[in-house]
Amino acid sequence: MEKKYFYFQPQYVSRFKCDGSKCDAHCCKEEWNIAVDEDTRKQYERLGAAVTAHLKFHDDKGQYLLDFGGEKYCPFLNEKKLCRLQLKHGESFLSRTCATYPRITNLFGYFLERSLILSCPVVAEMILFEDAPMTFEFVEVPEEIHSHGGKIFLQRTESTEELRAHIIEIQAAMISILQERTLTLDQRLIVLGFFVDRLGEIFSDFDADALTKLIAAYESKKFLAEQVPRMLRAVTFDAEKFFGLMRRLMDEVFGADTMLKNKKFLDTVIVDAPLISEKKFFVAERAGFFENYLVNELFLNIYPWKFEDGNIAQNFSAFVTEYKFFELITFSAARKGFGSRKDLIEVTNWFTTRFDHTKELKRKIFTLVKDAEPFELMNSLLEGSD
Repeated sequence: MEKKYFYFQPQYVSRFKCDGSKCDAHCCKEEWNIAVDEDTRKQYERLGAAVTAHLKFHDDKGQYLLDFGGEKYCPFLNEKKLCRLQLKHGESFLSRTCATYPRITNLFGYFLERSLILSCPVVAEMILFEDAPMTFEFVEVPEEIHSHGGKIFLQRTESTEELRAHIIEIQAAMISILQERTLTLDQRLIVLGFFVDRLGEIFSDFDADALTKLIAAYESKKFLAEQVPRMLRAVTFDAEKFFGLMRRLMDEVFGADTMLKNKKFLDTVIVDAPLISEKKFFVAERAGFFENYLVNELFLNIYPWKFEDGNIAQNFSAFVTEYKFFELITFSAARKGFGSRKDLIEVTNWFTTRFDHTKELKRKIFTLVKDAEPFELMNSLLEGSD
């Protein structure tokens, strides 16, 4: 009997289908380092020198990468931007990277979670511009789909028995807060900050009853009416501190060579406090876009447990700081005239390629803010007023 797996995932995952002809083969271009795992390399050897000539060993990474030979696209693409190896020999001849991207699968205790990364333009367009809130589902997945012929990437998150037993209900509560459309996005993040703060207390000396009460309280309309206004008044936004922190991000996360100079729409990130009202209006107009980004980022990276050497509050601080940086970069691009749907997708591709494909830049943000007092940090990042 074929083994089956149970996934918790956004419903959009089931709708996704890769087609390089629809996105100009975004992930098959020369700026991507496409790793070829050892099993796939051995398969390529059986196809002869015409295929293996396109492999190169990368000493720094200790692995083989595809060699584009100075061309713009992967040497295995045909004129329709479809993979010649897959078409001729089947999906088993795709490397692990090509077989699974843009799917990310996390093993969290008793079950698997799967989502899609926004560096894929087809995924970004499918997710970010949906009017309805993102929804989630449990699905039963057969071995063939689960493993992609043994080439699945699994990200394992260390967790306690208590967390494994309650992770989905906690995630559902956090997502519900981020999708509370009676509040601005900053207000939702403030409320989420209070939720995460209490969550940290509950898990420091685990209390299942307290967790149940916490989730029930945040789902209550009475709580929304009576407690949320108090939370918002507790945060006093300081625009100068916000832009000061953004400047530090530019200097310490990206360094002097910001990597922005090669993108026409990102050559200058706006760090001007008087423009805060204009930025606020821009975000409000595109609240659905940013909401979907936030929900996907939270789920994809299993916040607030992304960094195992940090506590829940430190993980939340990194999550919010990175998001506000993304928000500012998107605003800066739009203010320079690159605010169309296509432009927003390109900005998102650029940002998530750098932040979600490796931990390096995420780690820099985590290191930058992990010692900050979380509620003091919120004063530098979030505005409680409408």
